[in-house]
Amino acid sequence: MNTNQLSLTRPQLETLACVNERCESYAQSGQKNLTIRKIYGKDEIRYLRCRDCGEEFSERRATALWNTKVSEAKAVAVAEHLAEGCSLKATARLVRVNASVVRRLNRKVGKHAAAFHNERVHDLEVAALEADERHGYAQDKGQPQWEAEVIDPESKFVVSHVQGQRNAQLIRRLLEDAAQRLAHRHRLVLLTDGEASYASLFPEIFGEAYRPSRNGSRGRFPDLRYRIPRTLAHVQIVKHREGSRVVQVDICYAHGSQKRVHQMLERLGYTTPHTSAIERRNATARRMSAHQVRKSLAFSRRPDTKIALGWWGLAVYNWSRPHRSLRLALSEPYAKQSLNPKLPPWHLASLTTFGQSMNSCSPLFSRHQLRDNLRSLSGCKYPGDDKISLE
Repeated sequence: MNTNQLSLTRPQLETLACVNERCESYAQSGQKNLTIRKIYGKDEIRYLRCRDCGEEFSERRATALWNTKVSEAKAVAVAEHLAEGCSLKATARLVRVNASVVRRLNRKVGKHAAAFHNERVHDLEVAALEADERHGYAQDKGQPQWEAEVIDPESKFVVSHVQGQRNAQLIRRLLEDAAQRLAHRHRLVLLTDGEASYASLFPEIFGEAYRPSRNGSRGRFPDLRYRIPRTLAHVQIVKHREGSRVVQVDICYAHGSQKRVHQMLERLGYTTPHTSAIERRNATARRMSAHQVRKSLAFSRRPDTKIALGWWGLAVYNWSRPHRSLRLALSEPYAKQSLNPKLPPWHLASLTTFGQSMNSCSPLFSRHQLRDNLRSLSGCKYPGDDKISLE
């Protein structure tokens, strides 16, 4: 791969902001308080100075490429290969860098992707969610490390991602993380497999808590109980297998009314409840990570490597890869195209240099700029950014 062909442009100086929290212009773009003190490195990185507080900082501050010694083109190439399912050593050979560079960049892009997801994914409005787990291993085949995710079947957007041992604690972390990202946790239908922890934890996490009245004036107050509103439901799809083959599928309405479930099915265009969206996401995730390949000896030698790959693959899937089921018909065919993506994705390189709004000097670029928004993540708010709707 020729990594010298990647052409990167810098954001305009007016779109950047000071990173010093004590500065009166902190995180405020367009204040005309930044000047270019110098340009350094082969990538011509700008070193900025704030006139208001005198703080000096690189425009790479709080990005995945901060303190990276390799060129931006090679760093982006490493991230691209990792997202396509190449192993760490294979990526090092293809990009012609040392394996330690790949391991370091993998940790950085993974940590960065998690921070990006936590900042951008909140106040979601969804009608349904699907949850499932997929197995994997860390260190050796005797130490399983599962990945659990929650996805919106309508937009194919992965809402939550956690990793760990497959037990009730993992399911609790998954559901609590998904619930706190929703605008209305009491207005949805959750579709899961037959894992018992989903049914036991669903009322506590998504239901409405209340305390029954005490009989008499003595004794302890009753424990909290949880009520399932009419707008909330939980369906479990229980699969019975003989060996590796599914022989029977039972649908269990664990919580809520069937009427609410049927309303959701009509909206999604389903005839029966199922978890096809998360199952297809599982298959895609296995192809995007060399440590998630099924029926092989592929496993991560270090748990943090697998966690970083999981978060990086999630960010690429959510923000950079187009989904075929989301295509819309064009009013008039253009050239050989008759379909158009519902939302133009970011170029994969866009994610590698976004910073967090709390300490990044650069704002989030428009989704329509697919290639050149490589150095920043939102330092300022745009209309509608406070609520992301997946309806």
